[in-house]
Amino acid sequence: MPDHAPRRFGALSEPSYRLFLGGFGFSYTLYWVTLLAVGWWMWEVTQSAAWVGFVFFCDLFPGVLVTPWAAAIADRGNRFRLLKGILWIQVFTGLALAATAWAGLLTPWSLCAFVFLEGALIGFSQPAFFGMINRLVRPENLSAAVSLNITVTNGSYIVGPVLAAYVFSYGLGIAPLAFAANALGTVVYLACLARVTLGPEPAREAREPTELLRDILEGMSTFFTNPTVSRAIILILGAAMLQRPLISLMPGINDRFDLFAAHNFTYLTASFMMGSITASLRHAHRNSDAGLARSTPRVMALLALGTIGFFWAMQAMAFQGWAALACLYLIGVATTYVLAGNNVILQNRTPEHLRSRVLGNSFMLSRTIGALAVIGVGFVTEVSDFSPAFMLNAALVLVAALWLLLRRPLQRQ
Repeated sequence: MPDHAPRRFGALSEPSYRLFLGGFGFSYTLYWVTLLAVGWWMWEVTQSAAWVGFVFFCDLFPGVLVTPWAAAIADRGNRFRLLKGILWIQVFTGLALAATAWAGLLTPWSLCAFVFLEGALIGFSQPAFFGMINRLVRPENLSAAVSLNITVTNGSYIVGPVLAAYVFSYGLGIAPLAFAANALGTVVYLACLARVTLGPEPAREAREPTELLRDILEGMSTFFTNPTVSRAIILILGAAMLQRPLISLMPGINDRFDLFAAHNFTYLTASFMMGSITASLRHAHRNSDAGLARSTPRVMALLALGTIGFFWAMQAMAFQGWAALACLYLIGVATTYVLAGNNVILQNRTPEHLRSRVLGNSFMLSRTIGALAVIGVGFVTEVSDFSPAFMLNAALVLVAALWLLLRRPLQRQ
């Protein structure tokens, strides 16, 4: 096989990418401990699905405010340097949250403030993160690298919740340690990034500072003028609408349907994520995005129908704990098949000068739609119940999937 021939998992042959992936995986695992601790602490203190929905809204929504600007800036400058700077700010923010909890000063409103700041920092760092992936690997390994990133992310979803369940078993007194976990993981991630060697910085046209707003509008317009991008974005948003409420409101789902002991709600999360890692490993075998534009809308429609059926059965008390785990596994497979597949499409089809704007803004939109879905499902749950709220959310996704399927099939580009 020639040296540059594409192969399965080819990105793992590149030392800088392996180092990056290891640091990112460790960091993201501890990020999930902190993220789940936020929802767990809020539920235990308030016993309100609306409060849980609101705190996750505070995490997800700030991206809509900062990401368009951050993406335009990242497309102009050094994405790697920008990413490292934001990560250091996240370290100090996480330590401040842990110290506040340790001092006994944390309240639902102050937790929301910390989470809002963290969400803004994530929104600022992600355009640089997504825009630099192609400098870690050769072009023929880019599809595999995107899928491996998602595989490691989903592996963190499994290990993180299991670790969180162990931490939570010690009660709310352990919350400061759980809140500090993300800061610790980020320090390790930064140490790995310090040893990474990137490929050459691609040439980009110099832009005047006064053209920043025009750059933002150029990135946004791509979502409407490029059929491949717009179709992929719709599917990513639909998957985010289903994924985010499930993950964020899992403590309440567990309590409502009396599936497991309260602190073991993370078994449900881990089962969903085990399905996710199965799907992302399937994509990691790919060396291109061939066939994904056709298959992912169909999977999205099946996913929405499956989610409706799952919550209908839960309402009818037809499932017990282990049956629920199996169903959540299948929902996780379908959700990540759609999410990962369309992210592979975007990474392969986006021009260099637009990478941070298209990829960063798609991430921002998915976080925002996910945030709205979380808070919407949370508030509907307050006046109704979990099953009707999740079934209505899935029905909206089903309409979008059917609309895509009924349109003229996307022509191969």
